[in-house]
Amino acid sequence: MTAKLHINLTQGIVDVEGDIELVKSVYEDFKDRLSAEPAPANTRPPTPSKGNNEADKPAMQKRRSAPRKKAAASEGNEISMNADAPTRDKSLDTSKLQKFYDQYAPSSAPEKILIFLKFLIEEVGIESPNTDQVYTCFLDAKEKPPQAFAQAFRDTSSKKGFIDFNSAEDIVITTKGNNHFEFDLKKKGAE
Repeated sequence: MTAKLHINLTQGIVDVEGDIELVKSVYEDFKDRLSAEPAPANTRPPTPSKGNNEADKPAMQKRRSAPRKKAAASEGNEISMNADAPTRDKSLDTSKLQKFYDQYAPSSAPEKILIFLKFLIEEVGIESPNTDQVYTCFLDAKEKPPQAFAQAFRDTSSKKGFIDFNSAEDIVITTKGNNHFEFDLKKKGAE
């Protein structure tokens, strides 16, 4: 027959399991300490659970902290771009935009983003366009920008695969995006 003893000296827990003689000898060793040290007033026994260990909890139960917004200013006091709150780029020359944009019949925000990125790269000569420049294209082409602007870029990247969107200033058109622009994007007047 086995016996079990659990002693909690304010979380200095001692668990003993074995034959009765072993459990009695351990109890005798700790009996004096139990009566000598009063338990702190505000201690609560641990709540029983299947796994008190943090590693035993499933990943879904671990609480995630809320994502933090990026700071508006970087180290050199330069204002960094925020894809969630784009602003008009007043220095961008969009005089050729309407003619370029009117060639196509985009049916979704990802297609519009792709067209605007192609315009910025090929017509304006910007090697690495940013979200503010694409936002300016939306406004100047008289198209309503997506309400969740940064999410539209994420969707264009993850769902359509037209771009690689790493940050507001790091947007690259993928091979799939180039192929879609060259071969699949509907042109106005073409049936």
